[in-house]
Amino acid sequence: MKKIGNQFRFFLPFLFLLIGAQSGFSQSLQVDASISETNIYSGEQVQIELAITGTSIGSVSQPAPPEIEGLRWMRGSTSRGTKYVLENNTPKITYTFGYVFIAQEPGDYTAPPFEVEIDGQQYQSNTLNFTVLDPATVDQQEAERAPDIYVRLEPNTDTPVVGEQVVIDVVLYFKNGIEISSYQPTPGWKAEGFWKEELQYPQRAQASSTIVNGVRYQKANLIQYALFPTKSGELTLSPFELTLSVRQQRSSDPFGFGFGQERMKVESVPVTINAEPLPSLADAEFIGAVGDFEISRSITPREAMVGESIEITTRISGSGNVPLINKPEYDYPEALEKYNPQQSSTINRQNRQISGTRIFTDILIARNDGTYTIPEANLAYFDPSSSSYKRITLPALSFTAERDPEATPVDVQDVEFQVKPITGLAQWTSSAQTPLHQKTWIWILIILPLFITAAAFGYKKYTDRMNTDTAFARSRTAFKKAEETLAKIEETSDIKQGYYLIEKTLIQFITDKLDLPPAGLSNRDIIAKVEQLGDAELTSELKRILDRCESIAYAPNVSAQNLENDLNKTRKILKDLGKLV
Repeated sequence: MKKIGNQFRFFLPFLFLLIGAQSGFSQSLQVDASISETNIYSGEQVQIELAITGTSIGSVSQPAPPEIEGLRWMRGSTSRGTKYVLENNTPKITYTFGYVFIAQEPGDYTAPPFEVEIDGQQYQSNTLNFTVLDPATVDQQEAERAPDIYVRLEPNTDTPVVGEQVVIDVVLYFKNGIEISSYQPTPGWKAEGFWKEELQYPQRAQASSTIVNGVRYQKANLIQYALFPTKSGELTLSPFELTLSVRQQRSSDPFGFGFGQERMKVESVPVTINAEPLPSLADAEFIGAVGDFEISRSITPREAMVGESIEITTRISGSGNVPLINKPEYDYPEALEKYNPQQSSTINRQNRQISGTRIFTDILIARNDGTYTIPEANLAYFDPSSSSYKRITLPALSFTAERDPEATPVDVQDVEFQVKPITGLAQWTSSAQTPLHQKTWIWILIILPLFITAAAFGYKKYTDRMNTDTAFARSRTAFKKAEETLAKIEETSDIKQGYYLIEKTLIQFITDKLDLPPAGLSNRDIIAKVEQLGDAELTSELKRILDRCESIAYAPNVSAQNLENDLNKTRKILKDLGKLV
């Protein structure tokens, strides 16, 4: 006699596996309905597509569309397709059915779900909301005057506060029947009164349908910028220009072989942004940050020898005007000497916003032993979402400085500069009588008015350009600012301060000459920019001077003679850079 209990236990797992497979099959199926237009004019055609997706689909009966109020189905226009893809080593199949409808009476409607039978089981799609518009409401004259192609600058807000991020979309509009095969923005677009950052965007824009003033257009977002107002008031964005490769569908080119393709330029209209000033702040230091940020401060090391460097690092992370954040100013004890502050930035331009981190490092040196305390600091940034300041209190920091018993004092002798007068003899000569037309002063009187007129015109042209072209103004004044900074070296007896001024002069001169951001670049970035000029010897000398400036700032003993030599080499670097740029 056979026992069936063991056999039942043997087949039970297979039974569960079969039930689970059926359940997984039903859960893997997905039925979605989509509509090509949500705003449709009465009499206009629209397509509804039904997509059935699953890992394994047996027999699928083509479903008949339900009765949809506001739409009339055009029988005989149904299309179907099949698509196979492989996702994570799993095959997936999609059946699509397309139905063409004609819009009827104006109004707001909801299409009921489609019902489809798959392997004997019933499934339903989602519902669809759409609006049928009345063509009589369209101004026909205005519609006829509507351009076939145009471009617009569309800001996400037109009333930001100073420093708030404004996302500007460059949007192209073109009518149905027009194909845009490529586009090229004209370089040099300026946004006066704003700090401009270009956001990352897809190289191939996707077009969507929309209605503008009663006219059906295809709309494509091409480029995105993040703009930060640097001042309050009414600011105007200059027109944005695009060069397009355009092809219109014509009866003479039914197969789209490229006939009728042309290049054309389109230009947006100016856009006005009203930037509002930031509210007043009295109980904290505003560091220029506008957005959403986290601020922290740390000290390294907490124990050091007298003469060794102490680093106070401030980290500011978040989203907003990261490139425009200012370095916080702290109250340091008088016994501490401050040298060569450092700063660095990490900028992220994805997800339609500017985010990242700014790091500021103060270098301190204690000249006497003891315990030093850096008091707490109250910082603030402005949060546009709440239209208010967010205050952050950074706790006090302490460190201990001990005297090195092996350190020996070194005296630095002043360097004398020998200056000798230059002497010589003056010789006097008298000219003989010459005819009037051969006298120099006659020609001077004739030419002088013309020279003065030309000089005045040139000076006006020069001043106008200095006032309107920021890059030109920075380049022209770079030498003057460099000499003013270098002159301070001869006025100070602090040799390390002299090296700090040398470094400041070089960085300021190079950023002005090359039209680089005045802040946020490290010494390595500066050297890389100069290296692109093609002078290897100049780049090597610049790197040596900057490295020396960083290392000497922390050295306990330095020589005034070395400072004088490096000062002369710095002037030569400035002269050679001026010839290259």
